Amino acid sequence: MGAVARKVAEELGSRVTAIAKRFWHEADAMHALLVKRADALVGCTEGSSEEELRALADVLDAYEAKRWPSGKMPGGKG
Repeated sequence: MGAVARKVAEELGSRVTAIAKRFWHEADAMHALLVKRADALVGCTEGSSEEELRALADVLDAYEAKRWPSGKMPGGKG
């Protein structure tokens, strides 16, 4: 790869990184709201919100698998 192509690739890479960081910030905020809702449902009487809780668990699992494929948050404790 020539110097010009390398420079263009680096610039494009930094732009993509900036866009991804913005996306993850917004997606993580939504994730936090969904976790909060799931936590509230766990304390509800049995049977009242099982379907919603199950659906939330599926959505959270899918998101977390994409967001943290290694199973750990960068800088996290586990």
